[in-house]
Amino acid sequence: MPSPLGHGMAALAVGWAVSGVPADRWGILRQTAILVAIGMAPDLDLLIGRHSMETHSLGAAIIVASVAAWQRWPLASSRLTIWVVVALAWMSHPLLDALGSDTSVPIGVMAFWPLSDTHVQTGWEVFGPISRRYWRDDFWSINLRSVSTEVIILTPLLCATLWIATRRRDHAGSP
Repeated sequence: MPSPLGHGMAALAVGWAVSGVPADRWGILRQTAILVAIGMAPDLDLLIGRHSMETHSLGAAIIVASVAAWQRWPLASSRLTIWVVVALAWMSHPLLDALGSDTSVPIGVMAFWPLSDTHVQTGWEVFGPISRRYWRDDFWSINLRSVSTEVIILTPLLCATLWIATRRRDHAGSP
């Protein structure tokens, strides 16, 4: 399963693809911070011992997106766009987890909760495991290899999305 860095990068790419990139520096920083936090937030379930369960689901994405749209989080100009941005950014997390190597039972993510409590896993190990077993000798090598893979895969996607979103914004503003 990807690291917080990978989850943040994916949510940022999704957010920029849907809502675009603000023109001002503070708008970019605020939008970036919110999107990265959304991408990493499903893993807060580690604190309550329910990792890869309800927070890694379509249901959680709908709930968080609805709150974000209702409260008008500063991600886009309309409530509908805010909702779509947050839902997709949140769902990028379980998608990346399903494309990763899972070594903890239950295997996979509860992606379709509340419709189903079945855990799903694609079987494609695009992303390597992230170890939380800091006492092991191979802790650093496992995590460095996995994070390097994430950066190699997600950086071009993130850069292309930023470039396209910036060009789209700049062309929309010209006569």
